[in-house]
Amino acid sequence: MTVSNQANTAIFDGAVVLTRGLLVVHSDHMVVSFHPNRNGADSKNANGTTKPKNNSSANKPEPQGQDAAPAVSERSIRMVEATGRVRIEKEDGRATCQKAVYYEDEKKIILTGDPVAWQKGTRVSGKRIIMFLDEDRSVVEGDSQVVIEGESGGKR
Repeated sequence: MTVSNQANTAIFDGAVVLTRGLLVVHSDHMVVSFHPNRNGADSKNANGTTKPKNNSSANKPEPQGQDAAPAVSERSIRMVEATGRVRIEKEDGRATCQKAVYYEDEKKIILTGDPVAWQKGTRVSGKRIIMFLDEDRSVVEGDSQVVIEGESGGKR
């Protein structure tokens, strides 16, 4: 893992797994982008000035040197870009593609690079699939194909 505090990113390589509730994303490479001002250390009040976060650990010294760990867990995720053999698992379906971009604020995932999704006996593919997670719906764009499996297992 490589963390860049200046760029507000964390980069993961290898067999990467992201879990957000019931959503699980597997990929070869993942870049997590964080909101620059939502890291849990400071917050802004109504007039836009920064005030320190009020917590019991505020008086504890921060680890320095080799003991210092990046505060990734305290940051608010803005976006996650997964590339390379991407596999997405949800409660009621799954998808594969070469690139998936998850937008935390919009709760959506955009799949590109031969995206294919399966849900309840239906297989869809196209140039781009947009999954709206909170709305439990997807939009397939460009050269879309739908294959519906029959109850006997045959295709229709």
